[in-house]
Amino acid sequence: MKYLTGFDRRQATLFPTCIDDLIPEDAEVRIIDLFVDALPLRELGFFEKEPTEEGRPMYHPADLFKLYVYGYLNRIRTSRLLERECQRNIELLWLLKGLQPCFRTIAGFRSENPKLFRNAFTHFVRQLNRKGLTGKTLVALDSSKFRAVNSKKNNYNQKKIDRQLEYIDTRIQSYIDELNAGDLDEARQEAIGEKLKKQKAQRRKYKRIEKQLAETGQDQVSTTDPDARSMILHGSVIEVAYNVQTVADSANKLVLEYEVTNQNDRKALLPMSQKTKSICATEAIAVLADKGYHNGEQLAACAQEDIYTIVAYPEVPRSHPVPTPEFYGDRFRYNPKKDQYKCPQGHILKTTGQWYNKKYEKSVTRVKHYKTMACGSCEVRSLCTHNPNGRVIERTEHAGAVERNNRRVRENTSVYSLRQQIIEHIFGTIKRQWGYDHILLKGLRKNEGEFGLIYLVYNFRRVINILGLPKLKKWLRKLLFSIFTDRALHNAGQYQKYSVWQLVPVVVREGWC
Repeated sequence: MKYLTGFDRRQATLFPTCIDDLIPEDAEVRIIDLFVDALPLRELGFFEKEPTEEGRPMYHPADLFKLYVYGYLNRIRTSRLLERECQRNIELLWLLKGLQPCFRTIAGFRSENPKLFRNAFTHFVRQLNRKGLTGKTLVALDSSKFRAVNSKKNNYNQKKIDRQLEYIDTRIQSYIDELNAGDLDEARQEAIGEKLKKQKAQRRKYKRIEKQLAETGQDQVSTTDPDARSMILHGSVIEVAYNVQTVADSANKLVLEYEVTNQNDRKALLPMSQKTKSICATEAIAVLADKGYHNGEQLAACAQEDIYTIVAYPEVPRSHPVPTPEFYGDRFRYNPKKDQYKCPQGHILKTTGQWYNKKYEKSVTRVKHYKTMACGSCEVRSLCTHNPNGRVIERTEHAGAVERNNRRVRENTSVYSLRQQIIEHIFGTIKRQWGYDHILLKGLRKNEGEFGLIYLVYNFRRVINILGLPKLKKWLRKLLFSIFTDRALHNAGQYQKYSVWQLVPVVVREGWC
């Protein structure tokens, strides 16, 4: 039986093979090379550090950027693995023209230049908008948590500090009592003395952390990565992590905008929607989001900014239950013209017009109270309220915006059902398929840069699948990534015009419902 055989490794060849001949014409590495060369690197800030005549020459920023794009696109993320690939990967040998930077140089470029990755992502999204690959009217907003470089053991809150101090004080007292009891040999006394010294050092450590917690005014502090926070990942699983807000479009599921935060979703709706409007260059936009973003203040502010929200609303809390469901708050009908409520029994609840401040965590919301004198003689009062002063309906200053949003959710269930299809698969791809469920850098600023690289690569992969390599290569060769064209269009004010009232027919016309 015959077998295929390779060449003799020790045999010299008369005509050495050119390395360019070893890379197929349709290889992705050629697209990466063309893509980075087409970027306006100077305008994006890649040359803020100019090389000097003295000393060892520095690596060109474009070469290091190509290395990272190739690495993240092929799930090679750490600097040491990238260093190893530069020495043995023939595609990287071609891409970098034989350059083999050490892992410190590779890691330093990513750590010291987060703004470059962010700028490159933003520029790429603008070019995708100009190409017509993104939908500019309907987007979805969601967040996902990524584990930080900080263990749960090195994250502290006041409750944890108090528990540790109590334990340490108990141990210190037991050691002191043992020393005072006497009848100990010299070796035992020295051992207890060392333990006592160690416990006192631990006590000073927790006191320093307690002081730091008081000075910062935060509810927790992380000692390895000060910006990281303890968060619930899912269910009862808690990790020290970052919460990454992400916006994707409905057309091709491309990432339009993102922000790395260490807070929950409660106040992210307005700023993320505003950023999306800006990068899409449109005057109005429809945003889908889950109930974690349902906040009256945010919904009211979005309405003023021509942001058409379809945000799921949570169930009415029943911590202070009304005796019977027939008299829940949603059964009371509000008349906006007369500013009054009508109860299920037909009684009218009026307000004095006075506003009250209601606190929720760190925020303050103004509310008005609505009452009726009919409660005193109402036959079904016991079914409506346990309050001795009668039933009180509380209405916040943002109730109108909340009601309009909730009505849109009920009337556009098919549109809202698109939310998961648009946004959630992005996190599944990045965290499960690519394995990027954790971050490598410390601090909000650096992680903002790394996620710019992650989402740039994600969009790049999507565009390859959408256009195909030949069309993408043709597009890049036309130099559509010119920063000068971007500036010219921006200065000329060539924005796509949509009013918030025009979005409903747009939704129907494009088949979202």
